[in-house]
Amino acid sequence: MKIRINNWQLYCLMMLFEIGSTTVFGLGIDAKQDAWIAVLLAMFFGFVLIWLYTEIQKYYPEKNLAEILTAVLGKWLAIPIILLYALEFFWISTLNFREFGELISMILLPSVPLSVILVVFMITAMYTLFLGYEVLARLGELMFPLIIFFILSIFVLIGFSEQVDLTRLQPVLGNGITPVLKAAIPALVNFPFGEMVVFLMYWHYVNEKQCIRKTSFLVTITIGPLLSSVLALMVAVLDVPFVANSTIPIYEVIKLINIGDILTNLDSIATVVQFIGGFFKMTIHFYAGVLAVKSLFKISNEKWLIALFGVFWTWFSIVYYPNLLFHRWVGLKISISYFYSGFTVLEIVCPALLLIIIILKNKLHKQSIQQQCI
Repeated sequence: MKIRINNWQLYCLMMLFEIGSTTVFGLGIDAKQDAWIAVLLAMFFGFVLIWLYTEIQKYYPEKNLAEILTAVLGKWLAIPIILLYALEFFWISTLNFREFGELISMILLPSVPLSVILVVFMITAMYTLFLGYEVLARLGELMFPLIIFFILSIFVLIGFSEQVDLTRLQPVLGNGITPVLKAAIPALVNFPFGEMVVFLMYWHYVNEKQCIRKTSFLVTITIGPLLSSVLALMVAVLDVPFVANSTIPIYEVIKLINIGDILTNLDSIATVVQFIGGFFKMTIHFYAGVLAVKSLFKISNEKWLIALFGVFWTWFSIVYYPNLLFHRWVGLKISISYFYSGFTVLEIVCPALLLIIIILKNKLHKQSIQQQCI
């Protein structure tokens, strides 16, 4: 029986994926008070990427990215590219996995060993995936309204707490457009919008293939203003230097909520948003890596792959990252400085070249048929 999900479930999964870790960081804060503009600018490039990804899917509606690469490039040329995609998916999954384990340990369960939190986190993800992608989609359908409710609650409650100072967002474009462009390109284009390349591993599960692009565009036009608003709120409440230097700026915003000395200490809201978003971001990337390996080696039973990679990446996350500071250095310095060029290749260059090859092959195929008819 084929796995199938509907468009609403796809929308929920993509939104939870995009919310993921993006609400935790001060995205584009290099643009200072104009960081929220950098997110909106990156969103427009996001539309181009979504068009590119969905155009590839349109030619092969029943195949995932690994299968498309094999069909278009041939087995031997596709193998290294599929392995690179699998490595990217696993790498981002591991970064998210360790990060959200650290945040839960720091905020919610400081007395519990981090290794225990990570093991429980991974077991939860593995169990969900054992039940199937449809179960993950239904879980996303349930969790999405909850996380949106909590995010909107932050805006309302911090507003009533009279902590928002809109003058901190001024002057708009006071340093010109150049800092905004530098903040948006390529960092914000790759993260979070370029990461949606992972859904080329999932779109073939959707019932109504003709609605995939519409749903994905809807996600982009929703998530852009949402992330921009969250970032503007952080700056308006905390100011640029605090956002830039804070480990979890959204957590610091929520700690300032105080309505009549009655409604305070709402740290649990931050924890809920982080756990739900982090769970889906990590699980979707992790399962995409599993699917890539499964497709490459024609493995019929994926459960042992889920278990094998689940154990390995849990061990790797515990051993490789000694603390949160080192993890952030790897994520923000090493990944951005060195890996983003590779991510740009896999998220922009490779899909663009793949689409060109697909179009050329289709034209040659049509010309060949016409010549045979003549």
